Amino acid sequence: MNIRERQSLILSILNEKEFITVEELSEMLDVTKVTIRSDLTALEAKGELVRVHGGATITERKSLSRIVSNTLNEFREEKMRIAKRAAAMVQADQTVIVDSGSTTVHMVKHLSGRRVTMVTGSLIAVNEAASDESIEVVVLGGMLRRASMGAIGGFARNNLEQIHADIYFMGASGYTGDQIFCSNLVEAETKQAMMRSADRICLIADSSKFGKKAFANVSSWADIDYFITDSIPDGLREELEAKGVSVIIA
Repeated sequence: MNIRERQSLILSILNEKEFITVEELSEMLDVTKVTIRSDLTALEAKGELVRVHGGATITERKSLSRIVSNTLNEFREEKMRIAKRAAAMVQADQTVIVDSGSTTVHMVKHLSGRRVTMVTGSLIAVNEAASDESIEVVVLGGMLRRASMGAIGGFARNNLEQIHADIYFMGASGYTGDQIFCSNLVEAETKQAMMRSADRICLIADSSKFGKKAFANVSSWADIDYFITDSIPDGLREELEAKGVSVIIA
C-alpha cells in the first residue's frame, strides 16, 4: 500500500468513525505510529482532518455540507435585505473582513462606490468586487474549501494575523441562543482568526438558521457586537440584547 492509498483509507475510516486514535490506525493498517502521525499531519495540512490528542477527527460531516452555489438563491429576498443593511454600516476608508457564504457575498454588491478595503477568502466575493475600483480587495491565501468557495486553514490565519479591520461580517451555518455554528472545524478556526483581527463582529444570518446546530462551534454570543437578521423571536432578541448584542432586523 502506497502513501496515497493509505491516506485515502484513513479518510474513509474517519468518515465512518468520526474519531480514531493513532494506535487504532497503526494496528488496522499495519504500519508504525510514526508513519500514522506523519500521514495525519499531511492530511491536516490539506484540511482533510483535524489532529486531536491521541488521534484525529473529521473536519465536517459530509452529509451536512452545503454548497454555496445552491444557498445563494435560498431565502434570497431575506438575504438581500440583510446584506443591504449590513453594507450600510460600512463607512468610507474602513477596512472590512467579509466571510465566505451566500449572505456575505450578496453584501459585496452594496459596497460599490464606498471606497473601502475588503479582506476576504471568498472567491465569489472577490469576483463580485473585481471590477469595482472603489473597493480595494485583499485576498486571503489558504486551502480552498469548495463547498463555500473560500480559503481556510493555516495560510489564511497567518494572513489575518498581519491585518487590522474595523468590522468583520461573519456568516454561519446555524445558531441557537447560546452558540454560533459552521459545518467545518478548519473553517471555524479561520472564522475565529477573523474575529481576532477585527474591532467589531457582525453576524449576518437569516432566520432559517435559527435552532440549527452544525458540526463546528464557532463562538458564543459574548463575542458578537451586532446581529443582522430578517426576523427573530421576541424572547431570543431580549436574551441576545441582555448579552450585549445589538440586534438589527432588516
